[in-house]
Amino acid sequence: MTESQITRIRNVALMAHGGGGATTLAETLFYNAGVIPKRGTVEGKNTVLRSEPEELERGLTIAPQIGHFQWKGVEINIIDTPGYIDFIEHTRAVLNVVGGAVLVYSGASGVKTENTRFWSMIQEAQVPGIGFINKMDKPRADFIRVLGEIEQDLQVTTLPVTIPIGQGESFAGIVDLIPMTAWSAKDGVFTQIEMPDSVKQDVAYYRTQLIEKIIETDDELLEAYLENETLPTEEQLHERLKEAVLTRRLLPIFCGSGGANIGVRALANGISQYLPSPIDKAAIKPLIGVNPNNRDQEIARSVSEEDPFSAVVFKTAIDPFSGKLSVVRVFSGTLQADSALLNGTRDLKEKGGHLYLLEGNDMTQVDVLKAGQIGAIARLAHTHTGDTLCDISAPIHYHRVRYQEPVFSYAVEVETKMEDKVATGLAKLCDEDPTLHFYRDEDTHEMILAGMGQTHLAVTLDRLQRKYGGKASLKVPKVAYRETITRACRVQGKLKKQSGGRGQFGDCWIEVEPLPRGAGFVFEDRVVGGVIPRNFIPSVEKGVVEAMNKGVVGGYPVVDVQVNLVDGSHHSVDSSDNAFRTAGSMAFRSAMEQGGAVLLEPLMSMEISVPDEVMGDVIGDMNSRRGKITGVTPRGNGQTIHCETPMSEILDYGNSLNAMTSGRGIYTMRLANYQEVPSHIARKVLEQQN
Repeated sequence: MTESQITRIRNVALMAHGGGGATTLAETLFYNAGVIPKRGTVEGKNTVLRSEPEELERGLTIAPQIGHFQWKGVEINIIDTPGYIDFIEHTRAVLNVVGGAVLVYSGASGVKTENTRFWSMIQEAQVPGIGFINKMDKPRADFIRVLGEIEQDLQVTTLPVTIPIGQGESFAGIVDLIPMTAWSAKDGVFTQIEMPDSVKQDVAYYRTQLIEKIIETDDELLEAYLENETLPTEEQLHERLKEAVLTRRLLPIFCGSGGANIGVRALANGISQYLPSPIDKAAIKPLIGVNPNNRDQEIARSVSEEDPFSAVVFKTAIDPFSGKLSVVRVFSGTLQADSALLNGTRDLKEKGGHLYLLEGNDMTQVDVLKAGQIGAIARLAHTHTGDTLCDISAPIHYHRVRYQEPVFSYAVEVETKMEDKVATGLAKLCDEDPTLHFYRDEDTHEMILAGMGQTHLAVTLDRLQRKYGGKASLKVPKVAYRETITRACRVQGKLKKQSGGRGQFGDCWIEVEPLPRGAGFVFEDRVVGGVIPRNFIPSVEKGVVEAMNKGVVGGYPVVDVQVNLVDGSHHSVDSSDNAFRTAGSMAFRSAMEQGGAVLLEPLMSMEISVPDEVMGDVIGDMNSRRGKITGVTPRGNGQTIHCETPMSEILDYGNSLNAMTSGRGIYTMRLANYQEVPSHIARKVLEQQN
C-alpha cells in the first residue's frame, strides 16, 4: 500500500447517544455506497452492524461494530460505538485507533449526557470530529436549538455546513452551503432542486457565518477579504475547513435524517473531505511507543509499509465454537496471515492465524493487513483488548487505554454444580469486555461481578447463559466488616491437660493494645529469662493470628492491634508447639473480650461528578448516607464532589445517582480505610447477621 493509497483511508468512529440513530445512519451510508442492496432497520433486527442477540433484543449497540465502504475513491472504515451509558466506555479503545469521529446529535432531543461524555473523550484522545444533527424529520426537531446546545454544553465553535429545508413534519431536504446547492429526497430518491425561497434568508446568514469563520483561520484569505472583499474559492474553503477540523478549532455541522436518507451523502462527503487519513492523524498525534524491554526508551513509527509491523487490539470477540478474534488497527508495516508476531504488551510470542476484513458479523478472509487498515486476527491465545502486536525483531509497546473503573458491584449467586461453568464463562466475557471485572472477594468469599450499570450486568448474565450455558443471578454483596479493640489489656492463655500418658501444657501472658487505623498487626517477643523456650514463641504468634481470623463481636477478622508476648511458663515434657499455639489463641480471645472489642466498617473515598444544578441534591443525599464531604472541585460544566462514605451506605448507589442526575452523574470509589461503626448501626448489623 503506497502513501497515496493510505491517504485515501478514513478510520472513523460513529458516536451517538442511545436512540440517536447511529446504527441507522451507518446502514444508510452502506446503502448509498452500494455495499448493501436494501437498508435494514433496527426494528426489523436486520442491520449490518447489529448481530448479537442481546443487541437485537434490546435495540442497542453493546460493543463496537465495524463496517467499511468506498466513497468517491476513499476507503471509509466506520466503527459504530455503543451509545447507551452503560457501554460507552468501549469508545475509549476505538478512539485510540481511529483518525476522526462523527458526533451524532438528535434534532429532537438535543445534546444528551452521552454526547457530553463523547466530546470529553475525543478531546482527551485528540481526535478531530465533525457533527451531524440527525432525525430532523422527527416531531419537535429544532436545528437552531440543538446547534445552540452543542455550542453551550460542549464549549465549542460550531460551523453549519449544511442546513435543513424545513424541520419536523415539514423537513424536505438540505442546503449545502459551500457549493450553494439544495437537495431534496422523495420516495428515497435524492435529487438537486432549486433553492426554496423559504430558506434563502437562512442560507445567506449561515453562508456568511461559514465564510467569516473559515477565513479567520487564514491570514491571507482574511486580508484579501477585508481589503478587496475577495471571497475564497470552494477549493480554498474545503482546504481551510479541513485544517480547522484537524486542529480542532471548529466543529463542522451537517444535518439530515439517516432514516429518510436526507443529508447522508453530504455527510459522506464531509467524512472524506475533512476527517484525517492515517498519515494526517500521525502528524497530529505521532505514533510513539516504548521499548518493552526498557520502558524509558521511546520508539517512533510511521504509517508506511516500510516500517516494522505494529498494531493495537481494540476489540476482542470470543465464540465458543469458532474461537477468539482480535480486532486490530494496523499502525505500521504489514502483517501476513499465519505469521509469527510478538505481543509487545505482555512480551509473549504469538502464532497469528487467518486475517479478516469485517462487515458487521460477516468476515472476508484476506492474506495481508497493511498500515492504516482495520481487520481481525484469529486465535491469538494470550492477547487481550488494548495489547500491542508487533514484529518480533522490532518490539514496541503503545500505551494502553485507561477505562473508568466499574462502579456497580454485585455478588454472583449460583448453584454449586454450576459454579465452574459460571466462573469460566464470566472470565471469558471479561476477556471480551475490559469494562467488566470478575473476581472472588478474599474476605467474604463471594464471587463479585462489577460493571458500568444494571443493564451492563444484566446483558452479561444473558450472554453467559447463551454462550457458555452458565446460569447465575445477582445480589447485593456482603460488607467486609472488621473488628478491633479500643483499650489495652494484659491477659493469660493457659492450656493444661493430663489424661494419662503425655499431657499438653502451654502458658503465655500477652499485652494487647490498639493501633491506628490501617496499621495492621504487630507481634513482639518481650519474653526474658527463658520462661518460654525460643522454639515455642512462633507457635504463640501462630495461635494469635488464627484467633484474629474470627473476632468476638460478629466473627469478623481482627485488625490494627499490637500483641506483645511478655511472660509465661512451660513444662519440660508436656509443652509442645500445639499447646502453645492453643494458649496463644486462648489469650487473644480473652484480650478481645476485655479490650472493648468494636465493629469496623470499610470507608470508601469517592469522587462524584455531577452537573451544577443537581450538586445540592447529591450532597444532601450523601450526608444522609453518613458521608463526609471533603471538598468540591469545578470541572467543565459541573462539579466533582469529594467525600468519604461507609461502604454499607452505597452498595446500590449507582441507581440513586442516575435518578438524581437523569443519568448525567458518574462516580469512582476506592477503599480509604476502616472506621468504627456507630453502636446503633452495629446492633442492626449483628441482628441481620443472626
